[in-house]
Amino acid sequence: MKSFGLALGLVTGALAAPLEERASTWSGWKGVKNLFVFGDSYTQTGFDPKSTQPSATNPFGNPTWPGWTSSNGPNWVGFLTATYNTTKIKTYNMAYGGATVDSALVKPYADTVLSLKNQVQDQFLPIYGKHPTSAPWKDSDSLFAFWIGINDVGNSWWLANATALYDQIFTVYDGLLESIYATGARNFLFLSVPPINKAPLTLANGDYAIENEGKMIEVWNSKLANLTSAFSKRHSNKPKIFVHDTHALFTQVINNPKSFEQTAGLKNVTGYCTAYENGTPTWYSSDPSCLYPVNEYLWLNNLHPTFPIHNATAASVVKTLNAGVKTD
Repeated sequence: MKSFGLALGLVTGALAAPLEERASTWSGWKGVKNLFVFGDSYTQTGFDPKSTQPSATNPFGNPTWPGWTSSNGPNWVGFLTATYNTTKIKTYNMAYGGATVDSALVKPYADTVLSLKNQVQDQFLPIYGKHPTSAPWKDSDSLFAFWIGINDVGNSWWLANATALYDQIFTVYDGLLESIYATGARNFLFLSVPPINKAPLTLANGDYAIENEGKMIEVWNSKLANLTSAFSKRHSNKPKIFVHDTHALFTQVINNPKSFEQTAGLKNVTGYCTAYENGTPTWYSSDPSCLYPVNEYLWLNNLHPTFPIHNATAASVVKTLNAGVKTD
């Protein structure tokens, strides 16, 4: 089956503290029952927030798991929901292929792409921000996850004003986080931009592109660290914030696929086979024109990785989320 998606209520009650005063009640990954996700093609599953809602028996709501992904199988969200979950998780995935933080600042590949700004302002806030009966999430049992920036960097790294542009982007990003926080969100996960300068798309453009896109990825990830630190300090109740070093994980897999159990079967980490680039009938398809089965390539096409590294990412994210949490 083809799973490749082209890159395409408020706290109430007399005893409840005001939202601004409620601190995070994080109890680890085991306490998460609702997962709200935002991002781009590395994260999308094709969820429509106006259609069938997630439930205990159908955690993705629509489409059914693993959804429409760019990984030729489950992506990291799918693995979190169905493989590494310790409770029944309902996943609300607003991610959209090709997304940037704000289309007015970095234009995506098509005008129809829903930016992070659209995902928050047009989907999450009006549909889920008031804690509807169809999605009765609580601050204590919900995690808000963001993996964004791949297209922002990929579509701008060569610009002379890229660093100043990123300052503008992160101002918008910060405002979006504040609007989500105002609805009662207290637990946040951020994934750094991976080394997309090591993807076939950039490798084909030579050393200058590899080096300089890599530098701007570092700038982006540094600004992400600054954003999350400032966001935490701004709120006296200290929301729980996690930043997952996805860049380091991808780098480690590229250097040594066997460093993670989930990626140990990868045979090619620099190229892809064109017979697979738009998805394959099964997760493990093999075409005679390709040297290896699709799942033994790190890259499905010139930018999107296959599901094994998404699997490793999800497992690593859970370790990050559980760090420092008491198990007794």
